[in-house]
Amino acid sequence: MEKFSVRPAYKSKELLVEFWGDHRSETYPSIQKLLEKGLNSKSKRHPSLDTFRIAIATDEFISLWQYENGEYELDDDIWGCFILAPDNNTQIISDIERVLLASGKFMKEDVDFSEYT
Repeated sequence: MEKFSVRPAYKSKELLVEFWGDHRSETYPSIQKLLEKGLNSKSKRHPSLDTFRIAIATDEFISLWQYENGEYELDDDIWGCFILAPDNNTQIISDIERVLLASGKFMKEDVDFSEYT
């Protein structure tokens, strides 16, 4: 079973989801497929980033997704994988957490929020 945590972004009150483990391995569950199914989310063109150029230059894949409660960004780079939700943050992160736990493929690790302030 893979692990994730919900924590504040550094020096921010906004929450994010951080995935642990080798998220690019062939055996790692597809985060986006789980969320597409669990939230009925749809891919959306990023309004301000040229995600193709970023991917080529930095090996960072950023995708924007939309569902009934808002938008979230999946940020996947060589070092880690995160989900950010700038608007309606608490609701969206809570929805994502629920889907991940219900999948049976992920377990949540608690973190000390004070380490990120």
